[in-house]
Parts: sequence; structure tokens; C-alpha cells
Amino acid sequence: MASRASKKFVCTSSKLHQHEQQHDKSGRPPIPPTSGYAGLTNRALIAITGVDSTSFLQGMITQNMLMGKEPVRAPRRTGSYSAFLNSQGRVLHDVFIYPITKGNLGHSNESPDEAAWLIEVDKAEVSNLMKHLKKHKLRAKLTLRALEDGEQSIWAAWNNESTEPRWAAYNLESDFPSQLADNSPVVGCIDTRAPGFGTRYITPGPDDLQIHLPAETKLQGLQVDLETYKLRRYLYGVAEGQGEIIRESSLPMECNMDVARGIDFRKGCYVGQELTIRTHHTGVVRKRILPVQLYGVDEDTTTSSSSSAPIYDLETQTTQPPTGANISRVGTRKGRSAGKFISGVGNVGLALCRLEMMTDISLTGESSQYNPSQEFQVSWDAGSAAGLVSQQGAVKIKAIVPSWLREYIVASTMRNVSSARAREGDEGLRARDLVERLGEEEAEEK
Repeated sequence: MASRASKKFVCTSSKLHQHEQQHDKSGRPPIPPTSGYAGLTNRALIAITGVDSTSFLQGMITQNMLMGKEPVRAPRRTGSYSAFLNSQGRVLHDVFIYPITKGNLGHSNESPDEAAWLIEVDKAEVSNLMKHLKKHKLRAKLTLRALEDGEQSIWAAWNNESTEPRWAAYNLESDFPSQLADNSPVVGCIDTRAPGFGTRYITPGPDDLQIHLPAETKLQGLQVDLETYKLRRYLYGVAEGQGEIIRESSLPMECNMDVARGIDFRKGCYVGQELTIRTHHTGVVRKRILPVQLYGVDEDTTTSSSSSAPIYDLETQTTQPPTGANISRVGTRKGRSAGKFISGVGNVGLALCRLEMMTDISLTGESSQYNPSQEFQVSWDAGSAAGLVSQQGAVKIKAIVPSWLREYIVASTMRNVSSARAREGDEGLRARDLVERLGEEEAEEK
């Protein structure tokens, strides 16, 4: 990878000027700036209002809608990342939930004290989510409405040189309000899907984000387009929307929603909870979405420098595999799939990877199938996989485990191993007690 050092992704302020340039001739986005913001026109909002709106969402999503301890609990005052699941525990929609007042929606004639929430979802999935919500609404006293384009705007903002977002200096375990005034028309939350990934904002109307922020919270950096934001997500290993988190197919923990703090494992019942809780306490997550580096079929991936993030190179010409294409070992006959390619930009992307095949992580504390000399590839025929392509092709692919994700997985593995040993110990004690009792009974009979 040393030959790619000239135009690789580096988080330094010297890269800001590159965003004044247009996309290159291939249509690929420029390197994301250190600080910036982007309008998320691929996302949409659904408003849910009414006295039962909080309890309704509490029984539907993976996140906890209530803060505090029993018996005193109140609706949370901070936005959060979350998901809707089906009854089998598969992801229907990845969402952000924002608490608002009805004044934010322009309903001045209604009580501002009544609970109201905004659900941010993939724009292509608004009708599906509305059907899902209406199916479970039953007699709940609430109102659902999909917001029109231009009513509210969705933004992502970041500053890699800052240790935390400017105004969202609270955490999800407490209920501290943001540093914006209570009557501010702007709502938002920390984007917890990766450390330092940034902040989410919702603003009224189609105007630029900066117009709505007070002087002390003005953003640094430039506004970038949606493709540059998408590239930044891939570099961080963050999947978004049902084009990447496949509807009714993906498990929430395979999509790193547990690491992203999008699941509260201590809350009460919700749709899809059973499998999610069982996996958390007793299971092992063998596949996860990871950032990947793409190479030509003639390149040697085993000699590339190890890194906790992929390196984006504007000069590299790499063919993009179709979505859903299988990942397999190089030089072997058909065998167990190592994962599936999701999406990419240039020579970086996302893939659902089998950890013990494509990375050096051991999930059980024992030996894994990983071999550092083993290479992986994605090959496809014309019209294969979910994304149709006009001709066949192949690329090599290398999974990369971000440091923050590695730390979480290692800690979870140690916890699971300790729990398993404790269970084995308990089972051994019970078996020994049973044998001793049987021996005593036999002795008494004699």
C-alpha cells in the first residue's frame, strides 16, 4: 500500500481544500474533510404524536424510550440511534429517534406538552415503516404522519479535531439536555455508530444548517455532498439504510447495533427482543459488517500494511462488485462463503464478514479458521447477485477491523468464555451431586 500514499484518506486539516474540487472524471467523491457537514437527502422523517406515542415506541424499538429508575421514569430528552425489528429479530429499519415539541412541527394550536417524536428512516422505506407502525397501532392514542420534502432537513456534521460534538456533550445513560435552548427549532443527537463519527441535526425548512445554529455552536469545515458523506461512512465501517442493512435479513448485532449503542439490553419487551437478548447473553456473533479494502486480482493483499481503517485512493481503478456477491477464499474450490459484499466507493467498501475466517479474531477463545497467508476474493458473473452487472469480474478483498470494534469484540468474547466456564462448572457440580445422591440411595437400599 506504500504506492498509494499520495492521495490516501488522512484525517488532517490540510485536506480541507480538496473539497473545493469537483468529483474526478470517474465520478468518485473526493477525500472527506476533517470537519464538515452534509445534507442527507436520502433520509426522511415520520412524526408520531399523542399521549401513547412514547409507550408505543417503547414496545417497538430496540432503544429505551424511558430514562431514570423505577418507579420514577420519564420520556428521554435526547435523540438516539435505534432499530425496528420483525418478530424473528431481523432488522426492518435502522432509525434515529428525536424527541420534539409540537412547535417544531408547526402545530401551534395543539398542546406543546404532549409527547412528540421524529423518526428518521431510509427515504425509500417510509411507506413500509408507516405500514408497520399502523399495523401495531391498534387503539393507541397517537397520530402518524410522514413529513413532506422541505418541511424539515436532516444533516450529519463532524469535526475530527474535536473530542466530542460541540453541543451534544451528554451520554445516552443520562438525561442531560443539549446545550441548545429549549425553544430552539433544531434537534439532534450524537451519532454513536462509531467513535467521533459526529452529530445528527434536524432543522426546519430547506435552509442551510448553519443558518439555524447560534454563533457559539457554528460548525467548522465545508458542506459536502451525499456521496462524500457515504464514503466517510465506509471508511468508518458504518452501514445505513436498507440498501446496506438488508430488510428482514440482517440481524442487529451483525450490523454492529450493539456496539453503536442502539440496543438497550435491560429494557422490557419489544418486537424481536427474544432472539436479540438470547444472542447477547448466550450466543456468539460470528458475522459483522466491516470496512473492506478492494484490490486488483493481481495484487498481493498479504503484504499490505495492517491498518484499523481502509485507505481510500483516488488513483486506484477498482471495479465494484455487485451487492450481495459472495466472498470466497482465493485458490480454493467452492466452499463455505466467507461473507457477502454490501457496497463500496472506489477501492473501499463494506461487507458482511465471517470474523474467524477473514480476521484474526477468535470468538470462542480457541483456534479459528484464520490464516494470515490466505487471500479472499469476490467474483461474479454477468447479472449475478442482487445488483445486476453487465459483465463478469473479480476483485480481491481484505476485511479491516476498526480498533474500537476490535476492543468491543474481544471484551465480549472474554465475557462469553467466562460465562461458559461458569455454566460448565455449575453443570459439573450438579452432576456430581446427582451421582452422590444416587450412591447414597443405593447404599440405603442395601
